[in-house]
Amino acid sequence: MRIFITGSSDGIGLATAKLLADQGHAVVLHARNPSRAASTQSSVPNSAAVLTGDLSSISETKALAADAKRLLNGAPFDTIIHNAGIGYGATASREITADGIAAVFAVNTLAPYILTCLMGKPSARLLFMSSDSHYGGDATLRNGGVTRSHSYADSKLHDVMLANAFARRWGATEGGGDDGVQVVSMHPGWVRTKMGGGMAPVGLERPARVLAEWAVGKGEFANLRSGAFFTTRGEEDAHPGAGDVNKQEELLRICREVSGVAVPGE
Repeated sequence: MRIFITGSSDGIGLATAKLLADQGHAVVLHARNPSRAASTQSSVPNSAAVLTGDLSSISETKALAADAKRLLNGAPFDTIIHNAGIGYGATASREITADGIAAVFAVNTLAPYILTCLMGKPSARLLFMSSDSHYGGDATLRNGGVTRSHSYADSKLHDVMLANAFARRWGATEGGGDDGVQVVSMHPGWVRTKMGGGMAPVGLERPARVLAEWAVGKGEFANLRSGAFFTTRGEEDAHPGAGDVNKQEELLRICREVSGVAVPGE
């Protein structure tokens, strides 16, 4: 299967990529810059490719989408995993990008929106990585005009909202379908990664295994309904605001206005 994973130079993304590549799947990894790409290629030598792009930059995110499409000659990936994200530390929470927007919004919200729109519908599965922090997010979208929001929780709520918005457009019914895509969001747990920190109680093995199985349509989450929010324990209820269709559409409009990229066909 052809699988694209953002933020796969370390952490859950890298661990998942290793599992999938070892199974013989054509895994395309992503790193922020050439130096990290070289390290990633060394870690997963049997990957199909490692693409680079700084997701805090609108132009680099657009270029990454073009590179990914070019790699498959315009054919769709089977599975796309929007795993990349930056955290809630003091530096990340205050950073404003060269495009004049909060880095947390740029990487965690806007980049998966741009990539989804420009790469188009995958053939089978699409995942937006969220967090249980999304329960503390502001579903009104009024915080700092959203684009200058410094809230990690807001951005992770946005990811669930994006998943729900694309599930309505592209989603399969429970158990899949001939044309529908399984569009979901996930909380992987408090995991011992660079972002999660060394005190986190969960190792990489469980979330990476769950994600790798889901990516190829196997395991306990293979038949989740589109729009589901799940953890490694099972499907769970998301923030109630994430299901507000009007707010989902407002978020899409904001992302379109900031990026200049529209949802395909709209």
